[in-house]
Amino acid sequence: MPPSPPPSPPSRPSFPPAGVVFSLLSESASHRADLASLEAGEARDHAIVSLLLAASAAVLVLLTGFAVTLLLASLAWDSPHRLAWLILICVVYLGSTVAASLVLVRRLRTWRPLEETQKQIKEDLQCLGKLIKAAL
Repeated sequence: MPPSPPPSPPSRPSFPPAGVVFSLLSESASHRADLASLEAGEARDHAIVSLLLAASAAVLVLLTGFAVTLLLASLAWDSPHRLAWLILICVVYLGSTVAASLVLVRRLRTWRPLEETQKQIKEDLQCLGKLIKAAL
């Protein structure tokens, strides 16, 4: 019985033709651009709604603050403790302002525009790196 031939080394993947590579890259870039466009639209809508809500809240808080301040000042005007009442009103307003500011800052810090696009590009780069290493 003749000896069996030695096993051949595993074949290494090769690069596809340049036309196929450029076609795949352009198609991938097109898909990522579409995704980025969709996410940019969502980010714009998010920013517009947030801005409108913030402006509405600011105007309404100012109007309410004026009304409540005038009401409490008129109720406490003849009281010997009117200074304490007005200080208390100021403290409440200041506390509310700080709370609203903290909520706004937290909202802006946790907002991640184009998050899915960034994730897809990272995955694409990892895949491309693996393909290049396998082909070399």
